[in-house]
Amino acid sequence: MRQLSWYKLDNIGKFYSALSSKQVQNVFRFSVTLKEKVDENCLQKAVDHTLLLFPSFHVHLRKGFFWYYLDESDRKYEVGEENLPICFRLYNNRRDFLFRVSYYKRRINFEVSHILSDGRGSIEFFKILIEYYLKEKYHLKKTVMSPSSYQEKEEDSFEKYYRKVHLRDLKPKNKTKIYRYHGRKMNQTRYLEVHMPVSKVLAKAHEYDCSLTTFLSSVLIFSFAPLMSENDLKKMVKIDIPVDLRPYFPSFSSKNYFGLASIEYCFAKRDDDLQKITEIVRSELQEKLTAKSLSVRVNQMVSFEKNPFCRVAPLGVKNFVLRIIDAVVAGKSTTTISNLGKIDFGDSFDSYIENVNVLTSTQGFQMTICSFQDKLSIGIASRYKYHDGIRNFCNYFSNCGIPVAINVSEVK
Repeated sequence: MRQLSWYKLDNIGKFYSALSSKQVQNVFRFSVTLKEKVDENCLQKAVDHTLLLFPSFHVHLRKGFFWYYLDESDRKYEVGEENLPICFRLYNNRRDFLFRVSYYKRRINFEVSHILSDGRGSIEFFKILIEYYLKEKYHLKKTVMSPSSYQEKEEDSFEKYYRKVHLRDLKPKNKTKIYRYHGRKMNQTRYLEVHMPVSKVLAKAHEYDCSLTTFLSSVLIFSFAPLMSENDLKKMVKIDIPVDLRPYFPSFSSKNYFGLASIEYCFAKRDDDLQKITEIVRSELQEKLTAKSLSVRVNQMVSFEKNPFCRVAPLGVKNFVLRIIDAVVAGKSTTTISNLGKIDFGDSFDSYIENVNVLTSTQGFQMTICSFQDKLSIGIASRYKYHDGIRNFCNYFSNCGIPVAINVSEVK
């Protein structure tokens, strides 16, 4: 009998594992809507094939004395029809998998814990899963290949590129208070999918001489202005943007490997003109999206893990400290916008696919963006009962003559 493997968690995985007992866990949901009804048998075979290429996903979360770790499972993963809320918690006990594959009519869903991977790493699993399914369903001759080797997938790129950072290397943070959305929170998260033509939104972004991420971030900041009181206008609207580090520090890892770039805008110090907002956001991103800038923040994160006191502290103490850090960090930004870019399955597979969407769990308000062909999908997760900021955001594009379609999940 083959001996089962175990895997160390990466830096981000260790952080999210400390939050695994929370009711709201950090979960990505990738969905593809096909042109024909899903075949469960074909989907099961696709999952089996994909897990052979990604063995570190076929695991259970285990508690060690100092850190959590991942233990390879001896159980077969079984797909099933969707029967749980979107981004429902994945970890309840030591026998649970940290991902979920389900289907409903023409839709296939892949939900995965942030403990295992980030958005970019999860996309690779998702793409191969869908390609295997279509190959099985339609008897396609196309070969499904992983873009990386087993060793490359399992690499801890945080560890590989880590350089010790000193406090003097860190710039002092802005002391201005952060604007937080005011509103009644719900016990459950409401999910919205906003769909627009990529070409039309990009054309509008080019009018402002900026990228899609810059433009969407700027429009969101612009959408907050009418909601802010005189006192709020003195605060900083801060948007955190997760950044895939692989283009900056070469890596094919399927584990977590991302940094954060934060953009800030204060209406009291400037104005509410969209042109001005895009100029500021573009300038900030150009400054922060460099290998040097990103490495300082990433090294700071890894330095906490390598602190001698942290290394010898028992798991319970680490969990307590990390939960406090999570609560503090959550209050230091207005929202998060994550752009996962274009998801392409290739000409042999795209003709069977109608649309692709991405959502993620949240304790507050978050946007996750992706595109497929000329279809832009903005997944919005919000714990607020009413959110005029989302309405203002969508109305902006409608008023520009851009078609906007919105799907809303039911919240009881």
